[in-house]
Amino acid sequence: MKHVVCVVMMLACMLPTQAQEFLPAPQTQPELPPVGRYQAAFQKWAEGKDLSQTKGWKWYRRWLDYQERNANPDGTFGDENIGLMEAARISEWKAALTASRKNLGIPNWMPVGPEQFPGNGMGRINCVTFHPTDPNTLWIGVAQGGVWKTTNNGQSRTPLTDDLPIMRISDIAVDPNNDQTLYLSVGDYEYLGVALNTDDRRRHTHYGIGVYKTTDGGQTWQPTGLTTQVTQLDLSLTRRVFVSSDSSDVVVAAGTYGVMRSNDGGTTWTKQLNEWMWDIEQDPVQPNTLFACSGYVSKLNTGKTGVYKSTDFGLTWTLLNTGITATGGAERMEIAVSPADHNRVYASACDASGALYGFYRSDNGGTTWSKLSGTPNLFTWGSSGSGGQGWYDQVLMADPTNKDKVYCGGVYVWGSSDGGSSWDAVGASFHVDEHQLKNNPVSGKTYLCGDGGISWTDNLKIGTWSPQSFPTQWNNISSGFIITSFYRLGLSKNNPGYIIGGAQDNSTYYFNTNSWVNIFGGDGMEAMIHPDNPGTIYGSSQNGSIRRSYNGGQTSSGITGSVSETGEWTTPYLMDANDPKILYAAFGNVWKSANEGTNWSKISSFPSAPGFSGPTPASALGVCNNDPKYMYVANRVYFSSGAMGKVRMTSNGGSSWTDVTAGLPDSLYCTYMEADDSVGTTAWATFGGYVAGMKVYKTTDGGQNWNNISMNLPNLPANCVEEDEASLYHDIYVGMDVGVFHLNDTMTQWELFSDGLPNVIISELEIHQGERKLYAATFGRGFWKTDLPPLIDPTGQPDAGVFEQMTAHILPTINKGSFQLEVLCGESHDLQVMIVDISGKTIHQDALKLKKGRSLHAFDLSLAPGMYFLTLTSGHQNRAIRFVVE
Repeated sequence: MKHVVCVVMMLACMLPTQAQEFLPAPQTQPELPPVGRYQAAFQKWAEGKDLSQTKGWKWYRRWLDYQERNANPDGTFGDENIGLMEAARISEWKAALTASRKNLGIPNWMPVGPEQFPGNGMGRINCVTFHPTDPNTLWIGVAQGGVWKTTNNGQSRTPLTDDLPIMRISDIAVDPNNDQTLYLSVGDYEYLGVALNTDDRRRHTHYGIGVYKTTDGGQTWQPTGLTTQVTQLDLSLTRRVFVSSDSSDVVVAAGTYGVMRSNDGGTTWTKQLNEWMWDIEQDPVQPNTLFACSGYVSKLNTGKTGVYKSTDFGLTWTLLNTGITATGGAERMEIAVSPADHNRVYASACDASGALYGFYRSDNGGTTWSKLSGTPNLFTWGSSGSGGQGWYDQVLMADPTNKDKVYCGGVYVWGSSDGGSSWDAVGASFHVDEHQLKNNPVSGKTYLCGDGGISWTDNLKIGTWSPQSFPTQWNNISSGFIITSFYRLGLSKNNPGYIIGGAQDNSTYYFNTNSWVNIFGGDGMEAMIHPDNPGTIYGSSQNGSIRRSYNGGQTSSGITGSVSETGEWTTPYLMDANDPKILYAAFGNVWKSANEGTNWSKISSFPSAPGFSGPTPASALGVCNNDPKYMYVANRVYFSSGAMGKVRMTSNGGSSWTDVTAGLPDSLYCTYMEADDSVGTTAWATFGGYVAGMKVYKTTDGGQNWNNISMNLPNLPANCVEEDEASLYHDIYVGMDVGVFHLNDTMTQWELFSDGLPNVIISELEIHQGERKLYAATFGRGFWKTDLPPLIDPTGQPDAGVFEQMTAHILPTINKGSFQLEVLCGESHDLQVMIVDISGKTIHQDALKLKKGRSLHAFDLSLAPGMYFLTLTSGHQNRAIRFVVE
């Protein structure tokens, strides 16, 4: 066992974990608004700490960053329920536009990636559910990326929930009598144990909206009668859902609200058990028997720990005599029933610190229990020691063929061959922090879902391990999920195909036209690529730590050591469009480098803001491409000190600056600034928050006057704005928390520009003029791109756009790889046709000669099941038609 301990401890040092050092609760400061109190608490906690060597603060700061960007003008928290209602409205808007389309004139979005699994993971996957009879069909639930279906055990996959109001998933239940009916737990249960709504570690990305249902295999989804509101915080979460094998109308759901049961397929629900539930499992031999675990949350002083049993599929429940104290000891619990002997039931529990509280076993179906062990600590970051993550990641599974074998863990997976009396390592997975370990009873394969993705094994072994020979070999099937959460993106102006972006938890991704590379480490933020030499790239992490590489990320060095200020969470910086050696970065003041970041000089001296030794951190920076003497910078509102937001501009390269805040909402967070590429006196500013009609502002006189051009934009945070410099009428695009919107000088209202785009946060937009493409960085669904509308020449005529006079359909849209393309066009055309999969890879390409009138073109391709796009290309213009291969 000693050499096992050494290896585990070594891996604990090498691999990233979610180890947390809990932050203190904010002092009561009633004179400050809520967001201000959290800001003040973080500032006080961070005093004197080297944050680069401190755990537990990044997740808090991510949450605070979101709340700061979307706070109300009085410093209270923004109402995310508004966002959910607007997301539903946008889904209806998109559906109406699709139904009214008469030709291929409207561009549509396609995924770009990344789809390849890098060493540090693709993103957190919470759960997997299996088809009742088909061993290769799985449904996979992603923490922030929705539900994906695969019919070939992960070789290819199809997203099913891109139009849900939110795409965070805790559980998926398939009707054992009808595989077209599924239920979803929409929300992210894994952070529940942190009690985020009271101990000042809120995560805006985990709250739920109840249970959703499909009856057509995921083509459409509807809320059931079990709905919750995100404003209920932890009380909005659903943990598990089960459908009765005796009657498809009987459904059971368990969550923080207790155990609910429906007798009419989810239309109405009745509470059957009023406890705070952690887990619920089904007896594999007697499916009407359910076991459930309730829990105590010490941070909330809420709930009671216990194990319950139902023999009538959740209608009635009996508290079992486990000997576990209801409060003050065990907190989160998991339960498992042995398929080899359904009288053998296991339970695991953690304490308030996340360490193992105890491991329990019953040999008589839950009537009596024995506490077997409290050591080793199965939930800590090594094989021994105090503390752990049992409240965040805790897995428990009974072996399908041997009742004495059981598997348990969190950061790692452990196994016991003697019914839980002693433990050893199962083996290293490809990523730490596991959230579900589940056996497929049809195929016999075991699946592991965790922070890095999903993998499977057909031989789950227990035994001493070494770096040279791990007992369990995992097959990683995480590649192909487009689920990365990006903050920003960058393109190479004169080199199509290159893209870079900073991702939460997953460093910086760089695509060099051949493959994706993951570089720089840490969290990724703003990033950019040299316009002529795409091997010269820049990436950053939080608060403005910028790195530069001259060889595509193989080696890099930090370049902001001479900057004496700390930047915003996502610090804005830009490259001069005419001289790429010149960089601009906004920390508190604006800084300039003339030698690619080797040296920096401050080109502003803004006055100190209340509570700060200088200005507040800058949230946005815009520089005119053709005349970089014109710059705009926004210093953010700060509620803890009473500092209001400021926007300043310079027309002389920073020699002097003018406060141009008047006419802008200085109590809202300025998320982005875009200077006109040609005329420096024209600029746009976007703002976060849920205040209707305060989203986008434009100036044409250098900020002396600002025009509110929000008009019919939805009441969602506006995160970015991008101008099409080649357009005659100043076409601009705004990315919001759901969707992209388009406006130009000839339009009187915004148009939705999101055809084919998931309902996901748009973090940044950038245009590549050489490709005539608009790229989007999304927070949860990777990079996407779309064509820009045809250009208008000075005579008012559009450029040659063949698609405005063309309609096209795939028959049938759901097929086996054999289908027909039906085209109706006004003139003959020669086009290129490509088949692209959901990850953006080109699978097939060919030339297509179209005749005037109606024509049919047959395709008979060997395509793996999944979602595809048939793209038609004419010059720089592309149109995509989505279809599904079963």
